[in-house]
Amino acid sequence: MAALKIKDISFRYGVEDVLKTISLNIGSGQLVSILGPNGSGKTTLLKNMCNILEPHEGSIDILEQSMDRYSYKELAKKVAVVHQSAEHDFEFTVEEVVLMGRYPYLKRFQNESAKDLKIAEESMRKTSTYHLKNKSIKAISGGERQRVMIARALTQETDILMLDEPISHLDIKYQMEILKLCKRLNEEKQLTIVTTLHDINLASRFSDYIVLMKEGEIVHFGKPEDVITTENILKVYELDVELFMRYSYPWIVPE
Repeated sequence: MAALKIKDISFRYGVEDVLKTISLNIGSGQLVSILGPNGSGKTTLLKNMCNILEPHEGSIDILEQSMDRYSYKELAKKVAVVHQSAEHDFEFTVEEVVLMGRYPYLKRFQNESAKDLKIAEESMRKTSTYHLKNKSIKAISGGERQRVMIARALTQETDILMLDEPISHLDIKYQMEILKLCKRLNEEKQLTIVTTLHDINLASRFSDYIVLMKEGEIVHFGKPEDVITTENILKVYELDVELFMRYSYPWIVPE
């Protein structure tokens, strides 16, 4: 079953076309990275996929149903989103932040049940954040905060997880930690994951499929070994690279 079906969507800010007749099918259980230079439309595409922005033309289906037919809460039970460098204005504890993921399942003024608390605990344990549960979200590191945001998304119990630049502003240790976590969740839970990334080599290593974008259009969509080629990198990034195969995935080095 397709997790996402995107058909001929376009989006513009004012008169500027940011997405130009994009079509894309993403199967359930896939880990897909969206790559491209700054201004290529990566984040705009992701925001259209999760209904933060509405395409001006075209249609998007989530799990074989038009996005337009979902209510806000129904969609939040299907798709969880982790935004880039999420900030909090209040002194919430980590546990309180993670429990926010249960919002779609609670009625107005309803408190979390024992089941909700158990789901949140399991999500924190899966993301190695349970030991932080009583700490303020403002008192932990950037890498820890990203893991907490993923724990909150897991607490939503969705089929699809979308992440906007989840490793930006993190050092290499936390970058690897976050991407390994995403890959493990993808494999163990068959969770469909769609993420925007800047690092081509890390995307190549961890992704099942890659979307390569330039100027609001998809240049190539396929497996890393088919998308990450010297020709495509030159076309999209205007950069000459050497390409090596590391284990089963391509690895590039700028010349």
